[in-house]
Amino acid sequence: MNLASDSANLALTSGADLKTWVFLIAGNIFLIILVVRSIGHYAKREWGDLIGHIIAGVLVAGFVFATDTTQTMFVEIFNKVAGA
Repeated sequence: MNLASDSANLALTSGADLKTWVFLIAGNIFLIILVVRSIGHYAKREWGDLIGHIIAGVLVAGFVFATDTTQTMFVEIFNKVAGA
């Protein structure tokens, strides 16, 4: 009887945990790629590209590790820019 209740609970999950896990893994992979490329730009003394990668890394880290805070910040920025 316990198996039936477990399968019913499994069928009713929203997938939020899976989404969080996928975002965390994908975001970390993206951050690793940005760090490796940033090291290459630093070695070549390409300062503009390095700064661009750092800014992109901060944005990605914000989305991965503080999704609610980042979303609220972007909504507030959009409301100020759009005048809504």
